[in-house]
Amino acid sequence: MNEGAPMMYHGNGGFGGPGPMYMVAGVDRQPRHYPLEVLQVMGGPGARGGGSPGPGQVTPRRWQQRRDRQTNNKGDNTAFGYESDDSSLSSNASGSNKSGEKGEAASRSSERSSGSGSSTGGQAGWSGSREWREWRSRRAREPHARPRRIAPERYLNASYPFQVKFTPDDLLTGSKWDTLSQEMWDKFVKSQQTEETFRKKMNLWRYLYITIKSIFPRYGLYVVGSTMSGFGLESSDMDLCLYVRPLDNVEPRAHALLHLNYILGYIRSFDPGAELIQAKVPILKFRDARNGLHVDLNCNNVVGIRNTNLLYSYSRMDWRVRPLVALTKLWAQAHDINDARQRTLSSYSLTLMVIHFLQCGTVPAVLPRGLEAGEARRPHNRASLAELFLHMLRYYADFP
Repeated sequence: MNEGAPMMYHGNGGFGGPGPMYMVAGVDRQPRHYPLEVLQVMGGPGARGGGSPGPGQVTPRRWQQRRDRQTNNKGDNTAFGYESDDSSLSSNASGSNKSGEKGEAASRSSERSSGSGSSTGGQAGWSGSREWREWRSRRAREPHARPRRIAPERYLNASYPFQVKFTPDDLLTGSKWDTLSQEMWDKFVKSQQTEETFRKKMNLWRYLYITIKSIFPRYGLYVVGSTMSGFGLESSDMDLCLYVRPLDNVEPRAHALLHLNYILGYIRSFDPGAELIQAKVPILKFRDARNGLHVDLNCNNVVGIRNTNLLYSYSRMDWRVRPLVALTKLWAQAHDINDARQRTLSSYSLTLMVIHFLQCGTVPAVLPRGLEAGEARRPHNRASLAELFLHMLRYYADFP
């Protein structure tokens, strides 16, 4: 080519076929000298396998679609960008991917059978007959796909693991305290939180969750306390935690009071007797008249969420933990020492006291009298339910 002559460049047409051609003003090019080995690698006239065509030769190159040339990375799961926790969606998505591959294979086979006379005409017919579709997930293509479930609905559909319906085999140990152990167990079974009450609380949570989210989209609502830890009684109230992103320049208590006042205006629409207690941790107390549930709502007391998970783990360690906590609460209520508003012990404090006693390790062999000199001791895992309860009362009565 003459020096200074205009250069012709061919643009990349992408998926639609060959692109336009561009004319660029010529530039002075310096001659380059390459050895024979480099020319063979670069595909020059002396290259192995034919190289570039010489002057006067026309070798048409078949234009290949980019989609056909890319490899299929089966290990890449970035296409399944579901926001749901349901594992069944992954299997549905993998099935839709396979069906998409089958559709592509069928379209390719029909494309090959149609054929083309010339390279230009074949490309035009090929690109015109095929409809390119972007791969979409099953959720986007199916109008009847299962919607994402919110947290209250997941708890409503799950099994209720807290209500005890069977007597443990080692409740009676052949000791003189078996009658008391049986009476304590019967009292616990009658006083425990039932599945019906749990469903009512979950439905109330769902209603409040959807309503608050529609008014304040950035608010979060969580159920905490004995309702979710397994230590709930049939008469226990429902504890909720309203989470709002804290602000650095606002004091946490003032920030909590501000948002609880927002909620109070809505709560009084169905419970005029709702009140906001401005304690160290402000609490909004109201009642659901339809189900007869008493609710305590706090704001940004997120440590209660972690404590609920911790107590749930304790309740699953031994079958005697829940009856002991339930009987301790009932005993404290009978003696009017289970009301934090009256500066007595809260239910959470009583639960921690029971767990602390169980972590002590041993109980005396003779009950209910105190420990005397030379009296034998045995580990907790050998004590009956009545022995644990009686010694716990004695333990905290002598506590300094």
